[in-house]
Amino acid sequence: MHDHAEERTWRHLDSCQFQTFLHARPPRMKCSRHGVRRVRLPWAEPHARFTLLFEGFAIDVLLHTSIQAARRILRVSWDEAYHLMERAVTRGLRRKGCKTIPVIGVDEKSVGKGQRNYVTVVSDLGRSTVEEVIVGRSSRSLETYFQQLTPQQRDTIEAVSMDMSSAYISAVEKTWPEDGRDKIVFDRFHVMKQLGDAVDKVRRQEHKALLRAGSSLLTGTRYIWLYARENLPEKYWNRFFRLTGVYRDSPFLTKKLQEFS
Repeated sequence: MHDHAEERTWRHLDSCQFQTFLHARPPRMKCSRHGVRRVRLPWAEPHARFTLLFEGFAIDVLLHTSIQAARRILRVSWDEAYHLMERAVTRGLRRKGCKTIPVIGVDEKSVGKGQRNYVTVVSDLGRSTVEEVIVGRSSRSLETYFQQLTPQQRDTIEAVSMDMSSAYISAVEKTWPEDGRDKIVFDRFHVMKQLGDAVDKVRRQEHKALLRAGSSLLTGTRYIWLYARENLPEKYWNRFFRLTGVYRDSPFLTKKLQEFS
């Protein structure tokens, strides 16, 4: 042993509701190859201000509640709470390693109050895990993620699921100039939203035309048209079948109605 470093302090798990701190002067060893090095401590990671047990407990608390609530339970500051999360993310990234993702999902999320700030969330749809969160929702935001992948990882991507954002489409086409458009798959949620908007637009147009003709046939039918037929709630059946004329033409639906009558 060469000597001892200056005394350091680590926050530990509370004892009987009292904050507990460990104080120690870590020993330093002299190595013929690397010179004087501080001994790795069993209770904390290098440069940490908390013990491993406290960090583990803190992450469990942060996973189950908000940052504000967690910091009150743990009695830590905002900076300390974010420091704990950053260290946990760093450990996770070290374990993550280099893996291939055949199908990725890309979506934008608003952060903070209002809808002024956005992040791009990249997910592994096969494993149902978040792979990256990038500031912004521009083409450059998604390109940044693709650029950090190895050529092998990029080559193994078969499909990119996304909404109909022109920025994300551009990022995929720039990354794969030859076949990027073939990799794009618009996710069902946004496709169905476009379809639902189109159906509702037609309903509104027809409703106005019927009102001018003196008929209120479509009044209160907005949500009826947005259901798939097999998912239509029973309470709408009679009116829907009357509107479409399916009731009298379908023995199967007649039988189903009789079963619920």
